[in-house]
Amino acid sequence: MSYKPIVSVRVISALLRKGILCVCCYGLLSLCGPQTVLASFTDSLTIGSAKALSLGHAVTADPPNIDSIHFNPAGLTRLKGRQMHLKAVVGIFSTTYELGDYGTYQMGLIEEYSGPWQDENGNLTAEGKAYFYDEALNSKSEVEGPTVMLPGGMVDLPFAGGVMGGASYSPPGRPFTFATSVYAPMMNGVHRDDDDPGRFFQQRGAFTLLTYFSPSIAYEVSDSLQIGLSVNFNYSGMGIDLPAREPHLGIFFYGSPFIRDTFCNEDGTAKSPDLELCGIVKPYEVYTDLRFEVDQPLTLGFNMGLLWSPQPWITLGLSYNSSIKADMEGDYDFPIRPDFKKVLLDFMNGSVWPGVVAAAGAYGYDLPTAEETANQGSGKMEVSYEIPQHWNAGISLQITPKWKYNLDVRWTEWSTFSSLEFQFDKDIPLLELGAIGDDIGTGGRNGIGSDSVQYQLGLQDVTYWGMGTEYQFSDRLALRAGYENRPSAVPKDKPNAFIPINDGDLFSVGFGYGLEDENNIDVAIGYMISETHYPPCSALLGNGCDPAEIVFGPYQGQDIKSKVEFWLFELTYSRHF
Repeated sequence: MSYKPIVSVRVISALLRKGILCVCCYGLLSLCGPQTVLASFTDSLTIGSAKALSLGHAVTADPPNIDSIHFNPAGLTRLKGRQMHLKAVVGIFSTTYELGDYGTYQMGLIEEYSGPWQDENGNLTAEGKAYFYDEALNSKSEVEGPTVMLPGGMVDLPFAGGVMGGASYSPPGRPFTFATSVYAPMMNGVHRDDDDPGRFFQQRGAFTLLTYFSPSIAYEVSDSLQIGLSVNFNYSGMGIDLPAREPHLGIFFYGSPFIRDTFCNEDGTAKSPDLELCGIVKPYEVYTDLRFEVDQPLTLGFNMGLLWSPQPWITLGLSYNSSIKADMEGDYDFPIRPDFKKVLLDFMNGSVWPGVVAAAGAYGYDLPTAEETANQGSGKMEVSYEIPQHWNAGISLQITPKWKYNLDVRWTEWSTFSSLEFQFDKDIPLLELGAIGDDIGTGGRNGIGSDSVQYQLGLQDVTYWGMGTEYQFSDRLALRAGYENRPSAVPKDKPNAFIPINDGDLFSVGFGYGLEDENNIDVAIGYMISETHYPPCSALLGNGCDPAEIVFGPYQGQDIKSKVEFWLFELTYSRHF
């Protein structure tokens, strides 16, 4: 009996090196990083400020009424008396993936391991066609609609839109202005149909950072210098609903002639009941689902800024948005699909597995028992991350009495957004398997523990710019147009196919119209497009082909093209009261 644990450890070690026992866990949680990063590309787009949108968000030196709270609190000094505003934003968006053909690597992998599934003429049998069937091959995916994370959980919406508002007060003859507003600095979410081939990116996912209370104060130091500060009370939430598959080398190896000839009879039964390795795991079948919803009712941040006008025709602006630390709690559901669970349990119920568990324990590794694997399911979890700080600098030039030109440069320290931490309330069998696989395969680089994962995002700092111009057509009507360059925080040498929005360009137009009693209405329309091509094996997360990398590649070796385009319609109504 002593040889059995030794043989089994060798077999398991081979499977771990191939990846079958670890690709099933770490990659799933790595998808939560892209969801948060994806939300970052909606930064400022969901504020709902029509003036800011129409000027390409180049408003640091020309802050837009009560939305100055976000863009530059010093701008609140321009609001006199008591004012309130209501704003509405509606988005029409399209996110599509073209999931193309396999590249050389995946074609070679299928050819190498298709032998047992071929007839005497070298063609796949009916069983072979079912084994290698890939519903995403040469298909197209399109999101069904928006999803938002709110207290109580994710909610699918028929359209993207919302209404927000705020108020300000400046005592007569005093240099102070007080204000508060409701707005969403970042918000993103989508859902797909149950049979959409792109659901392995995520079937549902949402991220929300909502500022629901923002007490602010601005002070007019002199006619040429103003300063401002706001403290932000935020709601932070995240949700994921993800069916997972993994056409990894390890899955193909598990069904290889080596495994079949060594451990299985011709009829597919195990040669020894002590070691069951004869179950069938199709490379493109779903093996588990990860669902969780976590949130934090209160996270704090702050904004501050200043305005300086050395001459009446020029204004310089500088503002800062602090980082925000989120420690969210909630529920998860992490079941193993029945077919895959049966394969695992058949393997673990053999008399060899307890010896393997004991041998691994002697080296400091915790492996799950069959009972623990059978009971993997639901529980509580925590997710922690830090939204990075932003610096914004701008200039506003009154070129002529009617023409004004704004230019902004912004910097975001995404490199500090270094990791996402996931903490479960108990050991997760798939994570226990993944932990030993990570240690053997990468030396523990991926930070997998039996009840936790620390996912490294590897983002880069981003500097981007926007510009806008305003023409005072009449005493009441101002016409506006803007452009904003929005580069990706994902390094060029580490593409990520789970983030459909990468480098993008935002174009916008709008107008402001003065009503009676100094009331105003602002309207803006914005259009943004982002297209990315991921050749086979080019994106480590998505279609990567390196078997040594413990990441999630549901479209391994497949050609992928993404396209995101959307229209934004924003309206702001401001009035004195």
